[in-house]
Amino acid sequence: MSKTLKYARNGALIFGIGNGLLNIFKQLDKIGNEPNLKFGWKKLAGATLKGAAFGGVSGLAIGSIADYQNSLEEPINTDAYLLSIIDKVRLDKNNRKYKSLDEKADRLIYLLKGKLGNKLSGEPMRLGSTEHGTALANNFDIDICLPFKPDSFASTAQMYLHLQDSLEQLMGRQSFIRTRGQKKSIGVLLELRGEERRIDFVPFKLTASKSSNTTSGYLYVNDSVNPTYTKTDIQALNSLRLTETQKKIVVALKHWKTKHRIPLNSHLLQNLVLDAYQRNSVPEKFTSKIMMVLRHIRDKMDVAVIRSVENTNNVLTDISDRKKAQIVRACRKTIEEYEYQPNSVTEIFEIE
Repeated sequence: MSKTLKYARNGALIFGIGNGLLNIFKQLDKIGNEPNLKFGWKKLAGATLKGAAFGGVSGLAIGSIADYQNSLEEPINTDAYLLSIIDKVRLDKNNRKYKSLDEKADRLIYLLKGKLGNKLSGEPMRLGSTEHGTALANNFDIDICLPFKPDSFASTAQMYLHLQDSLEQLMGRQSFIRTRGQKKSIGVLLELRGEERRIDFVPFKLTASKSSNTTSGYLYVNDSVNPTYTKTDIQALNSLRLTETQKKIVVALKHWKTKHRIPLNSHLLQNLVLDAYQRNSVPEKFTSKIMMVLRHIRDKMDVAVIRSVENTNNVLTDISDRKKAQIVRACRKTIEEYEYQPNSVTEIFEIE
């Protein structure tokens, strides 16, 4: 919508309602002082129309100027701009900070294998956005999954607590500061070059089964009120594959949601990108691909049911209505700004 029409409409509404309310207060004040006076509905209508006319004309003028200035703006190559932003915000595994954390992760794995001995079933596995190539350079960690044998512990709670105790015994060594119990993982916080970094360990207990699936099992859910466990399949989780273009879209939108403080979970975002590709005609331009994903989220966030591949009982879109409304509003605002002026991507995705 042009700003001429938008400002004229909004100006008419705001000034019309405002002047109407002002007239009501004035009339009620007079009636309070002179009880014999009657409320003048024609006066109210006239005041409202005058306010609407003034606001509409003012908005029309301001909007016309904005539209004219917008028409003079030279278009930029939005694809090139967005790809340059992605190159800057995306984690580079040659980054010194990442390599330092990666070395610590390898050291921790080595020490844990010595402590946990034959309780582990196979090698620890790397997971998450850092491994998938969708992590942000200013906000990354390393996720490591530890598969335990079916008979290693009597319960997932014992498994979780034993791992936490093993990690706490390593504190004070190799820059390890402290551990932190999390919902399904245990975070190890380290101080590297004056910055705090984190490695998350996800323990899961393999299912005692004769089936061919050797990667399904259970995670402990560390809830102070209602601790429980949940099913998972690490192989299925790792099987989620994105094309390089899809990875870039995820990185761009992770930067966007962080910059604008949008409560959109990264795992859900990744699945929404895949869902958008499956349900829409995919345009050629990179910017258009991002807008396609945002339109898909805007239109489907309230009704989509997206399940996690590792556990179909886990509905990723089962979030609060308030968060859904925030996400939809943010998508709508971004789309409207882009449709009015494509160059607005320089502000929407700007690095602060």
